[in-house]
Amino acid sequence: MESRIVKYAQARDQIKNGDVFMYKGRGLASSVIRWVTHSPYSHAALAAWWNQQLMVMEAKGQGVVVNSTSRNIRHYRGDVEWFSCKKEISEDDRLRMVKFAQEELGKSYGRWKAILLGIKILFIRDFEKRDRLKKEKKLFCSEYVAQIYNSIGLDLKKGRSDRFTKPSDIANSPLLEKRGQLKKYRGYVSRVLNRGKAIIL
Repeated sequence: MESRIVKYAQARDQIKNGDVFMYKGRGLASSVIRWVTHSPYSHAALAAWWNQQLMVMEAKGQGVVVNSTSRNIRHYRGDVEWFSCKKEISEDDRLRMVKFAQEELGKSYGRWKAILLGIKILFIRDFEKRDRLKKEKKLFCSEYVAQIYNSIGLDLKKGRSDRFTKPSDIANSPLLEKRGQLKKYRGYVSRVLNRGKAIIL
């Protein structure tokens, strides 16, 4: 059965603070990340509501930044998938996640940390196992998302430090489930749900 396409305006209210967006980029840098990590995913980000605006919070080349979800998806070169936590998260904890994520805004992108992770994946395969929450001066995408969940006591990748967490570790976390794929359709952002059906609000 063919998946139904839902306009973003109809689907956005289902997305909650702390939900995760996973990206399958088609650019050169994204392709390298996907090749090194043997995964279709090249980037991870967090969803957050600011008043009535749904935002994306992410660590990328410009640093830790925030942007509107519609703009983020419309201009992204690749596919974007929406994940949510299987475990019930209270509204207070979701707000704590957003507050933690906001406190990291403006930090520099951890380019060399990401490169070191790639080297370890390719040649060393020895990852730090201690997963205590530690504020970092520089962050890369999946480390940022992992730390935000760690701030409320949820470990997306057991037995691995947040600073060695790959995008694929986020997507494959037993705590998360894929809800659907966000699509660009005739100038609008829309969502394709799994199992060929969509919830229309």
